[in-house]
Amino acid sequence: MRPKRKTSLQSSQDDTRPPFASPLDHKVQRAFSLDPRELWWNFVDAWEGRPALRRALLTCCALLVLFGIAWFWGYPRWTRHNAYRMAQQWIDAGRVRNAAEVVHEILATDAKNPEAWRLAAALARLRGHQPAAAGYSRRAADLAPERPDLAIELAADTLLVGRPEEAEKILSDLPPQNRAGSAQAQRVLGEIARRRFQLSAARDHFTSAIRLGGALPANELPLGLVLLNSTDPAERLRGAALLEKWTDDPVWGADAMRPLLSDALARDDRAVLRRWAEKLREHPRCTLGDVPNCLLALDRADPDRFATVLAGLKRTQAASSTQAALLLDWLNQIGRPVDAVRWAQTLPAKLATRAPVLVPVAESMRRAGDWSALESWIAAGDWTVDLELIRLAYAFEASRNLGLGSRQSEIWRTLQSAAVTNGARAFFTANLLYAWGRTEESLELLWIAAEQTGVAVEALGTLARHYQVQQDARGQYRVFRQLHSIRPADRDLANNYVFFAALLGLDLNKVRQLAEQNLADSPQNAVYRATAAFVLLTEERGRESLALLGPISATWRQSPAVAFAYGLALASQGQKTEARPILASLDPKTLTRHEVELIKRSLD
Repeated sequence: MRPKRKTSLQSSQDDTRPPFASPLDHKVQRAFSLDPRELWWNFVDAWEGRPALRRALLTCCALLVLFGIAWFWGYPRWTRHNAYRMAQQWIDAGRVRNAAEVVHEILATDAKNPEAWRLAAALARLRGHQPAAAGYSRRAADLAPERPDLAIELAADTLLVGRPEEAEKILSDLPPQNRAGSAQAQRVLGEIARRRFQLSAARDHFTSAIRLGGALPANELPLGLVLLNSTDPAERLRGAALLEKWTDDPVWGADAMRPLLSDALARDDRAVLRRWAEKLREHPRCTLGDVPNCLLALDRADPDRFATVLAGLKRTQAASSTQAALLLDWLNQIGRPVDAVRWAQTLPAKLATRAPVLVPVAESMRRAGDWSALESWIAAGDWTVDLELIRLAYAFEASRNLGLGSRQSEIWRTLQSAAVTNGARAFFTANLLYAWGRTEESLELLWIAAEQTGVAVEALGTLARHYQVQQDARGQYRVFRQLHSIRPADRDLANNYVFFAALLGLDLNKVRQLAEQNLADSPQNAVYRATAAFVLLTEERGRESLALLGPISATWRQSPAVAFAYGLALASQGQKTEARPILASLDPKTLTRHEVELIKRSLD
């Protein structure tokens, strides 16, 4: 330590200090009289002489540094973690509005985090917006391609929006151990197999899901549903037992009872019909869509109980036009249109002759075959502009069955003219006519709707399904040509257009270019490669076609498109023995008549 010394200035001050000056006054005066160097040395002396003070100051400095780090780094992390936890809690509790606010904030501040989009997908599922959930799941999976759990969730959401092939492809891209070790992946694979009626495969996948995820309703109910459709009595009993196990569950009970009730209806098992009908009606998750099956079950199993329940419904449902329309629709669904008409006649005229009751009463009369009453009803009803096409459809049906040829023609021309100005209503009316068996008229209205923006794609989709069922290649060609013109960037639509055009020998230059472009953009897509190879076959370039199919030829058992093109390519090169089992593997019911005929010619 530096030795202390008295300066000349201090001596002078001490000598002149007043006799009664306080020590404090002296210290203040002395402090102000020192130069900066002297002050620094005094501070060093004090610092070295007080180790406790030194430790306290160092501790405070360390705490301040740690606080700063926590504030600028730890606090934001804690805030984000808390937001994610809070959002998940709101979703688990079913609080959509609260969850939406938190998820919106998370996406605004942390959009590059896959967990943010995972939460958005969970919220969309809670809202029932499944297409949005699939989109959000894809964002999450794209942000973290190394995470198999996100890919599996994407596959599940993709399946729920009706794209089983895409869901299967997502899972097939995962390592086998990830598929085999995930209960959710096994459920998705099981559901894909069930939809394809591959019940043995579905049973095995759902059994694996139970082994991996436990005896939970999400695992056991699908297995129960599969086993209930088995032809083996023992498996049927096991399936019924698995479903019945969960019928008292407040969340899953309705899901368990629906297949049990449907199975009893299909087998006309009256011993259990009333049990499940009554129990399902009382379940808190019974929906309006469940009511017709419950009523039909009671009608078959216990007519007296059905009459009692129906009388109660007539009293309660007459309270409003919406409820009355529901009951009329239910009676139509269970095959009691005459009862529906009788009850409608007891309703006040101002309620019965207006929407929404007006239409189900007309439907009851159509189902009952009372054409004169239907014609009178159409004339008496208050048909608004929104219902004009539906009114014309019922009038057309009545005049047709009454044999009023000239009136029928007049109504049909009016219906066509009205359809040209309103595609959405034309589409709905076309579906109505299709359900009545008026296929020719329905198709005409659908093609009218297909020319109108906003409903064209939906109308063309309906037409495509019709022509697929009818095995009509020309109809499919016409549909996909128009779909391609509406959405030229959609490669799948382009591929379908190419295939049917090539099959019919139409637009060959254009479809050759499209096939080549599709293959260049997606060289790993086996379907696009098969279509390009088929185009080469139509140009009698069989050797090139066979070479193009070489990298994927071994996959023909998994892909009907590859099997079709590969079998034809082999036959074109004289290898008919090899081609025959490949082409025989194709189900003729899934092919158009042109494809079936082409296969026959290639093997002759």
